[in-house]
Amino acid sequence: MRTLTVAQSVCAVLLSAACAQPTEIDPHEEGGEDRSAVVGTAARADNTHTAVVSLHQERARCSGTIVRWSAEGDKVHVLTAAHCCSESSPPREVRVGFDLNDPSLILPVDSFQNHPCYDDRRLSLNKEYDVCVVTASGAGALNVRPIPLASAPDGLSVGSAVTLVGYGNTPALNTIRRRVEASVSEIGPLMIMTDQTNERGGLCSGDSGGPALIPQGGVEVVAGVISFAPGDELCDISGGLGRVAFPGIRDEFLDKVLAGEKPTIEARLIQRRGITPGPVRDTTIASDQPDQRFGERVDLLVGTPPGTGAVRRALLRFDLAAVPRGATLLTARVGLRLVSKSGPGTISVHRVVKDWDESESWASFGENGFDPTPAATAGTATASVEALGVISFDVTELVASWLGGETDDHGILLREDDGQQSRLLASEVQPTYASSRPWMHLCYLPSPP
Repeated sequence: MRTLTVAQSVCAVLLSAACAQPTEIDPHEEGGEDRSAVVGTAARADNTHTAVVSLHQERARCSGTIVRWSAEGDKVHVLTAAHCCSESSPPREVRVGFDLNDPSLILPVDSFQNHPCYDDRRLSLNKEYDVCVVTASGAGALNVRPIPLASAPDGLSVGSAVTLVGYGNTPALNTIRRRVEASVSEIGPLMIMTDQTNERGGLCSGDSGGPALIPQGGVEVVAGVISFAPGDELCDISGGLGRVAFPGIRDEFLDKVLAGEKPTIEARLIQRRGITPGPVRDTTIASDQPDQRFGERVDLLVGTPPGTGAVRRALLRFDLAAVPRGATLLTARVGLRLVSKSGPGTISVHRVVKDWDESESWASFGENGFDPTPAATAGTATASVEALGVISFDVTELVASWLGGETDDHGILLREDDGQQSRLLASEVQPTYASSRPWMHLCYLPSPP
């Protein structure tokens, strides 16, 4: 749990007389709490949310929330982040208690299940579907009331307050459960972002999987699952959380797994793997070279080169033939590796309205080859882009119109009209960097049998 700013971190290291140290409470004092004495923070040691627990992997630790007992009553289901449940480093035990180094009970992990649409192999601006259900046994003697899940609509909006709870760092090393009130800065169907600038409370390393709590119907519920903190090690920029009430998370995954049913959700990653166009084709068109074809270049240029009046645009098309007919699309996202930019700008996605291939040029494509109304936009100057080098776009509505036959699928055009230029990796980059090629990730419910 983030509790220190840069200045406060230095102050804590120097142990100046003007820098009071955090006050910890007796972990056995039921319901007790005390405000951290670090100046300018709002984080509190927390002994009230006993359903928030610590999960331990072989080489790391996370936080989580007991959200339901098993039908037999001897196991608990713990909601956490999918990146805390990797096959290479699976969760091994759940520690219950105020201090993870002095737990009141340790429960062995029986099994875990990640959301089918979570994919930690792809480069993603947001860790969508970063949720996992862990089942732990030996809980017969546990006296903990699970925290229920938020249902839709959750009522969250920009400016909403959420309570974050976890065992994360401050960013100094921490082992106790803490809570902090955070403010929602951005919100989407799948993601909740919190503002952690200017000494505001937030999340940090070790909080992953912990809950964002809100009141709903007079009861405190889990509205989000802590996922990532882009920026630097001080966790003082922003925080990212998965949104529990999204139907593709709550209805189609969590409710089914907790009821012992198998989710029917499927995921598909569309990305060129070989050296032939395969399922993806892309190219650049340039106004200052109207007859030039750029289909074999390893980069895509979008915007205006500095000091010129030229315009560059990128064309991309992803083959959707493998998506089952009648599938119900939950989300679709396109992502590209951003390798350089002339300044902060905004790239917009537009629906292409004519057929084309990688031999396309500015002259052959024309000015009427795309819908001028953007289907999606994304800035190139956000903290997330700076940290991960990836820019991505939510194109769910556009792809749904293609799959539903409402519009013809001729792909998308990328455009940047603010005088800046961005350089992105194309599908032609050598196979060594195949994971950095443009991708489209789909999450959907297949058609019924």
